[in-house]
Amino acid sequence: MSQMTEQSKKFADKSAATANKAFATVEQSARAVEQSYSVSLENIRAFNLKMIDMARANVEAVLDLSQQIATAKAPSDVVELWTTHAHKQFEMLSEQSKELATLAHKMAGESAETITRSVNQVFQKAS
Repeated sequence: MSQMTEQSKKFADKSAATANKAFATVEQSARAVEQSYSVSLENIRAFNLKMIDMARANVEAVLDLSQQIATAKAPSDVVELWTTHAHKQFEMLSEQSKELATLAHKMAGESAETITRSVNQVFQKAS
């Protein structure tokens, strides 16, 4: 009977070790998801702030144009102001598009890196 008790104890110990290892892996996975989520939220916040800054710059440009048109002396001045504004806006929008593309690329890279690192850590610990 003591041999059965010893085998039962070994089986219980082995089962407990396996359960602890599985729990540690699940816990690691949860931390990885939380970290990935945190990085994603920070990136979304940065993207939103960039969009607000860009919107502000565009609104200010339109308000400046409106003020200049309101004080224009001749129709030719209005045409010149409008042409200059259109050129500046095109340049500004081109630059803003580049900035957003760069930020989106950075965000995608960071998110992928965080997920990859987390998954690798989980698999390393599990093996």
